[in-house]
Amino acid sequence: MSKVTFINHSSILFSLGKNNKIFLTDFWFQSPAFGSWLPSAPPIYHPNYLASLSFQKNFYLVISHAHDDHIDDNYLKNYFNINTKVIINKFSGPSLLKRIQRLGFKNIIQVDSKGVTIEDVKILSIHNKKISNDDAALILKDKKYCVYHGNDNWFKLEKDNIKRIKSFANKRKFLFASQTNSASGFPITYPQFKKDKTKELKNKVKKMLLTGLENCKKVKANYFLPYAGYSTPYVNNFNYKNELFHPTYRNLKKLLPMKNKKLLNIFCGGTIDLKSGKISYPFNFDPKDLINITDKYYKNEKIIDSCDTYKKDFIKKKTNKQELKRYMNLFNKFVSSYMERFPNFYSSVIGKTLRFSISDKEKILFSHSIKIGSKSLFNGTRCNKEFTISSNLFKLVIDKKITFENLYTGYESIIKRHPKSIYNRDIIIYLIMFGYKFYNS
Repeated sequence: MSKVTFINHSSILFSLGKNNKIFLTDFWFQSPAFGSWLPSAPPIYHPNYLASLSFQKNFYLVISHAHDDHIDDNYLKNYFNINTKVIINKFSGPSLLKRIQRLGFKNIIQVDSKGVTIEDVKILSIHNKKISNDDAALILKDKKYCVYHGNDNWFKLEKDNIKRIKSFANKRKFLFASQTNSASGFPITYPQFKKDKTKELKNKVKKMLLTGLENCKKVKANYFLPYAGYSTPYVNNFNYKNELFHPTYRNLKKLLPMKNKKLLNIFCGGTIDLKSGKISYPFNFDPKDLINITDKYYKNEKIIDSCDTYKKDFIKKKTNKQELKRYMNLFNKFVSSYMERFPNFYSSVIGKTLRFSISDKEKILFSHSIKIGSKSLFNGTRCNKEFTISSNLFKLVIDKKITFENLYTGYESIIKRHPKSIYNRDIIIYLIMFGYKFYNS
């Protein structure tokens, strides 16, 4: 079959090869991601229908990486067939594999750069280790069609990967799916950008969109599917809903200097026929109405009560100076240890400065600063990255109830950066990696 259905967020459903092997990517229903995210558009099919597919012999669940918005632990564990075949990227670290195994899945197919063949369907992992050691794209093909599941990998493709993708697709009808929206709190949780949040956010998304379209052009794909951007963060006492960018075709095309024929005019629920390029829906609806109704549904049905800052036991515990200092010192040791194994992985982080300030009801209680990679104390007035974190939230990190990524990607802290123009992705990458290591230790 030649049809690909956009389920929601990063989830697409399609079939390839003889016997119509069915592939469902990065399923996400309504388990909060990063402690606060919920899908701004629900799956077009009720998840029970999708789960029922997992009992078919020709079904494959595809999970690109271990981010919460790409793997709905609760629903997968409780309703999907644990004997179904699960396709994942093979990474140097075992975190994704172990997470899938903890859910009870046993039939796991790991894909690396050499690829995997399932009868007449071939699958390849496209990994840029300069960007991430635990996230990669997956590309699948049969004799006529090819689908690139880029998920969060919107960055400029390396020359070697462009050659591999072009050779792999080799004149097939080719769908290139790539992230086209912000996946972190920047600039919304950065008070420095209060006056320019909308402008900064649109510039950020524009960069991702233009990079994705350029990647699409270079690998000679026929269609560009914009996805991985339909989520809303729910953080108590903050109303982020009105500050978000929703990557609908109407909004995306406004960011482009001219119309791009490869950019698909498609929203969650749409299906593209790769043979003809025609897009269809089971019924007509306005994306804006759907997003607003979904937001109302989460609030009225108390789905948001499962988000970190809405939980009833959220305010019970608070952290202290010793816990903060210990966490940051462990982080520093982690960076040094990781750099010994991967000396070229964001080595720019060494020598940068980081401060955590613990607050209670907007009042700063205490702070701790470090110079990354150094054992000496840092007492400067400004750090490259500064976090203001609620005491009870940081206590949840310390007690391993949540990961540090909830504080950043989940919009659960307030952040500053110095100088203002430097993003310091290296610091964030290491904080998130350490956060998962600490959580799982």
